[in-house]
Amino acid sequence: MISRDQVAERILKRKEWLILTVKAVLVFTVLWAVFFYIYALYHAMPFAQLNRVANAIQLFCGLVIGVQTLVYAQFSREYYLVLGIALGVLSWTLGQLYWFSYLLLEGPILPCPSIADLGFISIYFFLIGVISTITREIPKYTIVIRYRDLWPFALLVVPIFIALVGENSLVHNLCNFATALTIVYLLWKAQPISALPKYQLFLSGIGLLCLSDMIYMLSVVLFPEGYTLTTDALFPIALSLITYGLMKVEEMPDG
Repeated sequence: MISRDQVAERILKRKEWLILTVKAVLVFTVLWAVFFYIYALYHAMPFAQLNRVANAIQLFCGLVIGVQTLVYAQFSREYYLVLGIALGVLSWTLGQLYWFSYLLLEGPILPCPSIADLGFISIYFFLIGVISTITREIPKYTIVIRYRDLWPFALLVVPIFIALVGENSLVHNLCNFATALTIVYLLWKAQPISALPKYQLFLSGIGLLCLSDMIYMLSVVLFPEGYTLTTDALFPIALSLITYGLMKVEEMPDG
């Protein structure tokens, strides 16, 4: 008969292996980003081929991280928080699956907005839910509105700029504005926990994800011939940081 202590020990070992797996993916994505931008900078690989490799790696990393996080949620004390992250990553991965499949089967240009964008923007709604749950658990926190706290709203300049200088359709511009507005709201909601050390890695991943999407929007207008090259290697890092950062929260003291 297995004792309660043995069950707890097995659960702890499984959690450690899941955390190590996500950490390994994080290390891999950072190394991949270094090689990716070196290749892109020196044109060591044709754009179409490099783009296919980058999309395949994004899909692989998203799938591994999403599945591992989904399994980790079963052993986590913060089940719903981890589950929210897992579902967010998997929704992003489904968007990437459609994107990659379209490029392989139809051609090099994906119409925008597309079904893939639904998956990409869905992760922000899951993250907003996670952040809202975290802030509700902080006792007696208050938000004092100061001018410097309004900085996320400055990001709305990006979709406005794109609409003015670009040649995108009205639907495309509305999609950009909706994405930017979601990013602004997420960053606004995250401010109450920005001063807590244990959430810094998690928030770094969120920040990188938001930055990547904003850069992507600008790149579509400024670098139309290779706009995906600016961010292809950043998204896997962001997803890894978000999941690994939240897993590490359980191992750190409050403060």
